[in-house]
Amino acid sequence: MNRKAIIKMCIDLAMTIALPVLMCYSIVGETAHEVIGVMMFCLFIAHHILNFGWIKSLFKGKYNLRRSVNTAVNALVFLCMTGLMYSGIVVSKHIFTFVNIGGAMFARTVHMLCAYWGLVLMSVHLGMHISQMAARIKIKNKSLIWALRIIFGVVGAVGLYEFIALKFSDYLFRKVQFAFIDISASAMLTILQYLSIMVLFVYVGYVLQMFLKRNKKTAVQ
Repeated sequence: MNRKAIIKMCIDLAMTIALPVLMCYSIVGETAHEVIGVMMFCLFIAHHILNFGWIKSLFKGKYNLRRSVNTAVNALVFLCMTGLMYSGIVVSKHIFTFVNIGGAMFARTVHMLCAYWGLVLMSVHLGMHISQMAARIKIKNKSLIWALRIIFGVVGAVGLYEFIALKFSDYLFRKVQFAFIDISASAMLTILQYLSIMVLFVYVGYVLQMFLKRNKKTAVQ
């Protein structure tokens, strides 16, 4: 694995760790939330710089179903991250207090929607590329691959339970106006709850990518 690939994986890992931490806004505190949020956006920009070749190829070649779905997911992730940074700056109480754009109520709504949809879409995006990541680190042992699939499946099942228990869909479809997090709960436990939901959608992304690959092979035949 070359140096660029290692840097890419480190950035992706850092973003994966930061995401569930950012979801625990009430527990980590406002200042830490804003600092980690800025770091997350910087990592997101770095991720795109390192993958600029993909951006340059957007208007080249034909779009089959697999490429169209990948592009749509990437575009929605970009939209969520842009919305998060804009709304984060507007409602900032620490880092960006010198910025006075206005529209704080609208920004709060945007921030919550982009945060929850962002977690779902970024996890799906990760799942759709997990096979490539496995190839980079040269995981070829079939027993290990199946063991990892089973582990992901079990954690994903826990994620489905947490998705329902935390009423995650209410936030996705704006049925509630504010995020309710039990501040008396263990910070680590809360982070693991959101991490399990991420694994659920990583698994969804992985299954989706496998389906699109098979669909492409069928279409070629």
